[in-house]
Amino acid sequence: MWLMLQQEQGDDFVIATGEAHSLQDFVASVFEASNIDWKDHVEIDDHLKRPAEIGANRGDPGKAEKQLGWQPKYFMHDVVKFMVDAERRITTR
Repeated sequence: MWLMLQQEQGDDFVIATGEAHSLQDFVASVFEASNIDWKDHVEIDDHLKRPAEIGANRGDPGKAEKQLGWQPKYFMHDVVKFMVDAERRITTR
């Protein structure tokens, strides 16, 4: 954010890793952070999928890298672990 605010003119930047992940990847990562096998707790019903379902999502950080010199320090699995750990701290108070 600080690098964005240092620009002479405001602009839009995508802050992402450039990695592609599906919703299933995200769910599996959340369960993995809790040492639980997601397949034991999640049921996938293909009939509920939309015809134009997005297989994977990926943000392109190219502009932020080029104009700001920004590089990701954390990736999806890191962020999921941070979120799960934060939730554990909140719920164990």
